[in-house]
Amino acid sequence: MQIYLDIESIPSQRPDARELVRQSIKPPGTLKKPESIAAWWQNESAAAVETEYRRQSLDGGLCGEIISIACCTDTDREWVRCREQNESEAELLSMFFDRIETWTRDEANKLRLTHHDAAGAWPLDAHYLIAHNSQFDVGFLWRRSKVLGVPTPRWLPSPSARPGRDFSCTMLSWCGHGGRVSLDTLCKTLGIPSPKDGGIDGAGVYDAWLAGRYHDISKYNLADAVACRAVWERLQ
Repeated sequence: MQIYLDIESIPSQRPDARELVRQSIKPPGTLKKPESIAAWWQNESAAAVETEYRRQSLDGGLCGEIISIACCTDTDREWVRCREQNESEAELLSMFFDRIETWTRDEANKLRLTHHDAAGAWPLDAHYLIAHNSQFDVGFLWRRSKVLGVPTPRWLPSPSARPGRDFSCTMLSWCGHGGRVSLDTLCKTLGIPSPKDGGIDGAGVYDAWLAGRYHDISKYNLADAVACRAVWERLQ
């Protein structure tokens, strides 16, 4: 089963998250005079803390959290869930893993009904994850599962797995190792509807989540997964 995947992430929601960031930042090295350093702490440090804090969304799961997961298959199965501010990240991860397992059992049951001698033949863990910049999405899922103590299914590759063998990436397939291209740009190049035309993008996800726009985030998240599937099919 090929599973096309996309996640949305935000900075840590720990109550002391910004304070921990504040303890780790320093004034620019170009400032030497005590009065200049003092002025930086008074006038610019708050913005520097906020900028560094928001970068946690892209830290791969060290501090950043997952708020939404979307996936789809070649058989047009689709699933997306954006957790609300009072819902746990661990529950979201478990729901995603359970959904894939449910799809797997459904496919296995179909096989058994049509081929009575094929009981047990369905490869229950033979899932192949595909995403755009998949090392980010797959690694984030694996790391947050470890941080939160959520059991990882055998079909979820670890960050040490090899893209192109253990899972695939539309960005890697297009650019080769070390290259980068956005999903938006690649969709427009290939004549595929871009998921970024819906009034929200990755940079706006955190503010949208704080504003309670869970439906908008879900729609955007699923559009990314569906676009990834369209790109993959074109490249293949």
